[in-house]
Order: sequence, then structure tokens, then C-alpha cells
Amino acid sequence: MNFSAINITKQPKTLIDSDIVIGKDILELLANAMYVDPLTVYREYIQNAADSIDEARMAGLASDDPHIMITLDHAGRTIRIRDNGEGIPNTDFVKRIISIGASHKRGTDLRGFRGVGRLAGLGYCQELVFRGKAEGDAKVFEVSWSSRALKEKMRDVNYTGNLTDIIREVVSYSDKPADDKAERFFEVEMRKVTRLKNDLLMNEQAIRSYLSQVAPVPFHPDFSFGPSIQAFLTECGIQPPIRIELNDNVGPIHHRIRNTIEFNPNIKDSLSDIEFLEIIGDDGELAAFGWIADHNYMGAVPKRLGLGGIRLRAGNIQVGDELLLAPLYSEPRFANWTIGDIHVSSKKMIPNARRDDFEHTVQYSWLMSELSARVGELAHRIRTRSQQRQSLRNTQIHFKAVNDWFSLAQKSETPLLLKKALLELTDEHIQKAVKEVKKLGDSPDDYHLASTQLRDLSDEVQNFGMEIQESDGSEIALFSGETEKALLEALKVVLSNARSAKVGTKTALDIVAAVSSLQH
Repeated sequence: MNFSAINITKQPKTLIDSDIVIGKDILELLANAMYVDPLTVYREYIQNAADSIDEARMAGLASDDPHIMITLDHAGRTIRIRDNGEGIPNTDFVKRIISIGASHKRGTDLRGFRGVGRLAGLGYCQELVFRGKAEGDAKVFEVSWSSRALKEKMRDVNYTGNLTDIIREVVSYSDKPADDKAERFFEVEMRKVTRLKNDLLMNEQAIRSYLSQVAPVPFHPDFSFGPSIQAFLTECGIQPPIRIELNDNVGPIHHRIRNTIEFNPNIKDSLSDIEFLEIIGDDGELAAFGWIADHNYMGAVPKRLGLGGIRLRAGNIQVGDELLLAPLYSEPRFANWTIGDIHVSSKKMIPNARRDDFEHTVQYSWLMSELSARVGELAHRIRTRSQQRQSLRNTQIHFKAVNDWFSLAQKSETPLLLKKALLELTDEHIQKAVKEVKKLGDSPDDYHLASTQLRDLSDEVQNFGMEIQESDGSEIALFSGETEKALLEALKVVLSNARSAKVGTKTALDIVAAVSSLQH
């Protein structure tokens, strides 16, 4: 059966208002389906607070201590996030808070611009309250979204209202005289917070760990490379970090990075250096920049530490997680062996709505290609360090064998034939150690220490060997050259395959005694 194309040549018509329907379910998608991790609500509100603080800086509003305060009330099941940024003027407050997808920040250098992030908390509490004022305002305005009423209307199959209708029915606002007209602030309050597993949204430790990774917080004062990294970021245009505190009496939240990596109580590694990088785009502008920490790459950084991975950031807010760049590695597991931050500064690359990745554009694909080359270098470094550690372990094994066999050879009561066998074993392990030490060339400290120890051992063994050659050989004069050679090989086999040097020596002594008695 053949079908012919239908051609409509008339002038296309423009839609009229009644043709366009935006239903209530759009709110549920924005409030419940946008984000997977519940802690994302903190990122969204911290991001908005950071934008407000930056707006205050750009407006020249005085502030000696820009900060964000997070207050958890466990008894009342309430979360409050407050900043002392620019605030929202009374005249715009209600309109801004109830608008959806119409942010005043679009087209600016600020982080949030889609106008949906403020609804992130709706899915995790019964009531979401916004309050605040700008400097000079006589009133404090408050807008309340009833999540409980919203969910009821969402479940009501008979409810026929559209998006505007449902917002009108679940949102209310009020105002009251301000105590201080000069004060400016913005505050988000989540009331009757949902109790999740481990009470995640009110778990101070989990919140601190999360914000240490995603928020624009300062480096810890004890972090050795903090000042140099901060100076580099400032030079590249990153705004000063913001003090964020919880009401847990622990102090400010700091960036996740630390001087050491604790794999377990017995194994630790230390950061040895910081590599800075700048990536210039085709337009000659700085497209991305950042830092990568150098260390011994002893294994995957434990997830519980929240340190691992080279993270991408935009506006000094993390995008995605530690595994975002994993596909760039030849072995994706190496993503967790590294530590660093890459700040994406090009306006041609923007985070997606969930902020779990960037929008996949030509420019972003180009950046991934650039980073892939650097990731390849890191993977090579990881393999090299791993090989060096194996060589160092092998070297130490050979050194131990040298010490074990040589100490037995030096005992006066050890028969001359056994001394020779022990010395030959010792020399074999020295030659094996020589090969392993050569592989440590890219690790100067390890190479120097191992080379020094090897040289000292070799000299000591060589000197003792000369003494043996010059000693009275009457006790083995009974054996022919071939018999002595065969006995030495047999003794070496016994010594090498014994479960310990002590057991092997005892067996070897028994063999020497038995053979000697036969010769007599």
C-alpha cells in the first residue's frame, strides 16, 4: 500500500491562550522528581544564598562577615537556612518567591538562573517558608508553601485547577514591621521535616560532609596548600569563600581536602604537592582551571572520607560527584584514586537543571577531550607509583632474605659448607634486589634509601665472602669438586623451600652432618 505525503500550504496559525494548558503536575515534577539525593536541598539553598551574598558584594553593600547559618531544631523538626546577602526588596518579595522558571538571575554571572531550585524542599517537609527583607525595608515579608495541601490536591483526581490555581490555594504570605530597617537577610525554613533513613536531612555529620564537598567554603586553616590554592583561585576570578556554620558548636564548614588520606588506622598517605592547570578555549579565554593533588596513589580514597575524585565546579559549587569524570579513565576505578577540583568558567558550558552534569554541548565535549589527556597522564602516574610500590615491597623482601641468610652464615658454629650455601643464597637475593632498586628511579627518596642499604649489604657480604675463601677448608676437603657443588645446590634447595630460615637451617645442618659422617 502506498501513501502520499500530505502538504499543507496554508499560513501556520498562532496558538491562543486557551490552547496552552500547564497542569498542576508540573509542581510535583519540580518538587519531587528533579533531585535524587535529599541533601541536594542544602546545595540549592546554599547556592541561592551564595548568589545573594555575591549580589551584595557587587552592589557594594557593607559586610565584614558574609555568612550562611544553618539551624537544626530536632525537637521541632525544623531546618532554617539564613544568609546576610542582598536580600529581596519588599516590593519584589512575593512575586519572586512564587514565580516558577523565571529567575531574575538569568543572563548574569550568578549560579542559579532557572528559578526552580527554591522548590527543592517541598518534597521533604509539610511547610516551606521563605522570609526576608532588603536593606532599608520597613517590613519583613514571609511566603509559605503548604506541602501538605499541595500533596492532597495532587492526589485528588477530581481537582481540575491549573498551575496558577493550585499555587493560589497552597501559597499564602504575610508581613510584619522590621525590628531593624538596616538589616538585610533571606531565610528558608522547612517545617515538619520528613524523617528519612538515618534522619539524613537533620544529620549534622552528613550535612557537614556533603557541604564540605559541594559548597563554596574556605580551606581548613591546617591544610598546608590552602593559601596557595586560594590565591590561584582568586587570580582566576573565583569570589572569596563563604563562612557556613551549623548550630552544632563544631565551627565553620571547610573544604573537603586535608593534608592526609587515612585508608585505615594503620595506613595513611600525605599530599606532597599541588599541580595547577589552566585550559584555554578556542576564543583565547580561560575555559577551565583548577588543581590536582599529588600523593602516593596507594589505592582508592575511601568514600567515607569524601575526599576522592577530581570534581567539576561551576561558580565554586560542585557539579555531579567524584565519579563524573570516571568515563575518561582507561580504568574507571582510578577516578577514586585522585583528588582535585576543576572550575569550569566558560559561559558556553552550564550545569544541567539537576546539576549532576553539564549540558552536553560541543564546548563541553571539547573540555572532556582536554581533560581526557590529563586524566591519561594521571592514570600513567598511578600505574607507575603502583609498580614502584611493588618494587619497593620486593626489595624489602629480598633485603629481609639477605639479612636472614647472612646472619646465619656469620655464626661461628655454622659449618663451612653451609656457610657457602647461605652466602650463595644471599648473593642471589642481592642480585634480585639490584633489579628491583633500579625500578625505583622515579621515586628519589625510596631509590636513595634502598640504594644506600643495598650498597652497605653488598659490601658486608662481599667482605665476609672473602674471609670464607681465605679460611681453612679442611672440613670440606673430603669432598670432590663435583660433590661439593651438588651438595651446595641441594642445601640451597632445602633452605629456599623451608617454611622459615630456622627450619631450613636445621634441616641443612642435619644433611651436612649426615654426609660428613659418610665421608669419614
